[in-house]
Amino acid sequence: VVLHESSPPVTQASDRTPVIAMQVVEDGLAAMAVGEGEEGAEAVPAAPLEKLTLPVLKVVMDAQALHGLRYGDYQRYRQYCTRRMRRLRQSTKFLHWEQGKGKSKFVKRDIEEDTVVDVRFLAMILNKAERAWAYAMQLREAPGGPGREVHHVMRLLAKAVKHSASLVNLCQARADDRTCLEAEAYAAWLAGNMHLEREEWEEALTRLTRASTVYNELAQSTEDAAVKAVYKQRVEEIEPSVRYCRYNVARARGEAVDEDLTTLGAAGAAGDLLKAKVEKSLAEARMEQAKAHGSVSWLGEDIQITSAEVNQHLLSAEALSAELEKPEAEAFDARMELYDKILMALEDAKQKIRDEVSGLLKSGDDDGRAPGLQTLRTYVQGAALLRARDRDLLLVRQLEEKLARRETGRKATRPEDLVGMFENIVQNAEELAALPGVAEYAPLAKLQAARGLLFKAWRILYLSASYLDQGQAPEALALVERAQQLGKVARTRMGEAGTQDATDALWLDKLQSVARVRRVEALAAALKTQAETAEAPSAKGASSDSLRQLANTPLTARLQSYEAAVFGEPGKVPKLVDFPPPIEAVACKPTLFDLALNKVDYPDISARSEAKKAGKGGLLGWFRK
Repeated sequence: VVLHESSPPVTQASDRTPVIAMQVVEDGLAAMAVGEGEEGAEAVPAAPLEKLTLPVLKVVMDAQALHGLRYGDYQRYRQYCTRRMRRLRQSTKFLHWEQGKGKSKFVKRDIEEDTVVDVRFLAMILNKAERAWAYAMQLREAPGGPGREVHHVMRLLAKAVKHSASLVNLCQARADDRTCLEAEAYAAWLAGNMHLEREEWEEALTRLTRASTVYNELAQSTEDAAVKAVYKQRVEEIEPSVRYCRYNVARARGEAVDEDLTTLGAAGAAGDLLKAKVEKSLAEARMEQAKAHGSVSWLGEDIQITSAEVNQHLLSAEALSAELEKPEAEAFDARMELYDKILMALEDAKQKIRDEVSGLLKSGDDDGRAPGLQTLRTYVQGAALLRARDRDLLLVRQLEEKLARRETGRKATRPEDLVGMFENIVQNAEELAALPGVAEYAPLAKLQAARGLLFKAWRILYLSASYLDQGQAPEALALVERAQQLGKVARTRMGEAGTQDATDALWLDKLQSVARVRRVEALAAALKTQAETAEAPSAKGASSDSLRQLANTPLTARLQSYEAAVFGEPGKVPKLVDFPPPIEAVACKPTLFDLALNKVDYPDISARSEAKKAGKGGLLGWFRK
């Protein structure tokens, strides 16, 4: 390499870095010397970094609502957090991998205060906490509970708390006051959930109360209605957890507890973690209560419950039935959910009784418990059928509301849908009447027969509505009258049984009023059809003589002119054809005779035949053939 005298010396890349570093140090020393040499000169302070803003709660709740948590899908939300973490690292070029010669290696890079030059670095820490929390909830919501993964759940919740504490420290150094408060409330909420999972009630109460207080203050300090609604929503979500922690703290201290756990578990804002804890506490309380064996009344007899597990399931169904009477269960979805839980509890009780009876029969049943358990199983079946009837009637009320709105379209509710629902209810009543021992117990047998008639009347009533929609008013009127007759018989038999409940009385009274309205509608439609039929001929200006003459004309003679109102004389069949038909002349088939053959003259061919005979004979005659 040839170097000119004026060219600067060539250095390698490894030699350039120390030179630049030395130059920077020399420049700094020179600046310090200048500052010290000038009297009265002030050092220029470094420009403060701009404070960052991150709406922590809004970012978290929007992401959760859009990526699976609206439907409780924690796995989908965790996967979203992983993808977002990758995008944030790529956009900020803050990756853990460094490319080497031929391969890459992992280099751990922590986010420090000096690193946070963009709000995306704060979002990374927040995303880490959310991912750990979502993974813990995913394992906890696995079928059958967390099982052996319970320690993994605890570790993940602690990891989420650690990331949230790191977020608080970074926000205090680089973010504004509101972001710091939101980060502090978020960290307190996560820590409270971790202590709640560990059943450390006092620590959980302290953290959750702190989070609720901060969110309340933030809601009062903002004027944006949308942001205030987000804060209020989180406060409502925290409030049941706070009440549950207070309940457990008071219980641990031996104080009187007035809190109703069923209201905590049924609260709409309660999280999945709290609902699981409340269900566990309720199950423990029911197990303690179930140890004192109870009894039930069935077919006029008291049946002792000798199994604690069966008694626990029955107590659970009884507690859920009591919730149906509360104002919180007025909504359709809430009541349907309660009915499903009741039926599941009764089904579990039936299964447990079946298993115990099977075990007793295999072992010989020396104590004679099997017949009592069989009777108890019959009682549970009857209770399940009654609850299924109540659930079906709730569905009927919803279908009636939709039918009253007269919706149109392919998915609109029709009277046939209600006919099918009442068919199921009638079958339910027949199954209950067919249970062992019901036919011999007169009050219940009469009641079930009356219930079958009642719901058959409802089925016929909606069948009449279907006929009326199709324009068959006379048939609809007859069906309504039949429904009224069955309703009267059902009321009489229920009075004889003397054991009807409030549901039976409600649907009896409702049948009477609805049938009266439907009868008026069917009668009006029938009269309208009759009036339109009678007025149709006069509307065309036809006189009575012309109508009589037209009625005497058979239908086959007036096929081109149709008159719907012409039926002939009253009480007689309309004239369709003339019978017997009139006699008419019919042309016969002609007979053909072939007479031309008698007049045919054939040509004379005798000369041709004689010449042929003359050519035969001689020596060469054989060859002429």
